Amino acid sequence: MIALDGLRGLMTIFVVISHYFGEVPSGLSVFMVGWVAVDMFFVLSGYLVGKLILDKRHAANFLTVFYVRRACRTLPIYGLCVLAIFGLVGAIDRPWARAETNFPLWSYLTFSQNVFMAARNAAGHAWLSPTWTMGLEEHFYLALPLLFLFVPRRRLAATLCAIMLAAVFLRAGILLLAPDWWMTTLVFLPTRADVLVCGVLGALLLASPRAAGPRLDLSLRLAAPLLLVATCLLKLLDGEPGIVFRALGPLAVSLGCTAFVLTLVRGAPEAIRFRAPSLRFFGTTSYAVYLTHMPVLGLMHGLVLGTKPDIGTPAQWGVTVAALPVCVAVGWLLTRLVEAPVSAYGRTWRWQDPRWQDREWAPASAAPRRAFEPAPEPARG
Repeated sequence: MIALDGLRGLMTIFVVISHYFGEVPSGLSVFMVGWVAVDMFFVLSGYLVGKLILDKRHAANFLTVFYVRRACRTLPIYGLCVLAIFGLVGAIDRPWARAETNFPLWSYLTFSQNVFMAARNAAGHAWLSPTWTMGLEEHFYLALPLLFLFVPRRRLAATLCAIMLAAVFLRAGILLLAPDWWMTTLVFLPTRADVLVCGVLGALLLASPRAAGPRLDLSLRLAAPLLLVATCLLKLLDGEPGIVFRALGPLAVSLGCTAFVLTLVRGAPEAIRFRAPSLRFFGTTSYAVYLTHMPVLGLMHGLVLGTKPDIGTPAQWGVTVAALPVCVAVGWLLTRLVEAPVSAYGRTWRWQDPRWQDREWAPASAAPRRAFEPAPEPARG
């Protein structure tokens, strides 16, 4: 889906711009758009994984192939980046390379950094702070296929809506009864499940016969901007501490993001803009850029100016701007050398036709088989 690659690329640019020019001590609030991008990433993950499960869940080796492909797609480059960043932080004994709060290496390698973030109300080392989203998504990837396997198709929509509402009430309950645990509402799957589930519901909607016809297209194109405007109004009206906005805002944003994703999938005119080669390039390299853009910024500011990242002086602006092409180059190299080859290997694990449940394919070796092509019968007599 070319347009979704472009959308992912635009969201990657939003995250980098937000972290480089907005979320620093002298940052400008106009650049703080990363939160929208993170919600859109979650919605995209929910939609794409949900669509994949709907298409392939009847394969006899569904769980094996699903988890192997997910592991090949996410784990190698993630593990490499985490180990490299820990090595750099350990080797550079400078104030600009230190963090006020550090989490153990094993927490990142097991995707449990979210637990430490919630317990300490801190993001850990800034160079690794974006990885909480990977932890949340990995938990989602583990749970969602099992939900589809154990819940009947006719009850899927109701179950997903119940999960979505439960996440909203859980956020509200924590904010009202245990406000010191506010970080929990941001980084745990139970309190953020509504954002991911919205994407899954979008995939379920498009798989329904009711999705045919132009009436749905008009509704989706209107829903996306209206929901985003409603979110802004909710923020303005709620004031401080904004418990209503913090409880309902993620759901409203994710519903708007889901509507926008579905308009692109259904070929709305807006999709043409997201097919631009530049956006597709950032979409292809988004995972590697997302993992490395913070350490690139921190290293460049530390090595050139001897300080942590900021844009308070012309020199700091210059280093931050210079870090942009560097993070793109690093992301491209990691995508070409690590992510693409391992993901290609993951795709050699093929989906097996349900009729051949006694044979679970291993990775394709010499001659690749087509999808749903049964293994050959053994020779007789």
